[in-house]
Amino acid sequence: MAIITEIVGGRELEEMFYGADTSGRPIKCIPDLIRKRAYQLFEARGRRQGHEIDDWLQAEREIKLHLGL
Repeated sequence: MAIITEIVGGRELEEMFYGADTSGRPIKCIPDLIRKRAYQLFEARGRRQGHEIDDWLQAEREIKLHLGL
């Protein structure tokens, strides 16, 4: 849960659930979480351009794995 907590600024993940499917999984917040994590990866890389797709795909994998999707 560390990645998610860091991304949402320390708020509980439940606060981010502003839409869910019938299984109770968040769906509307996922793109926001991926976008924020991708930006963190960009910053960690020293803000070097040219790796946007790699950062996005890595962020998407991390978030989906963490959420069990």
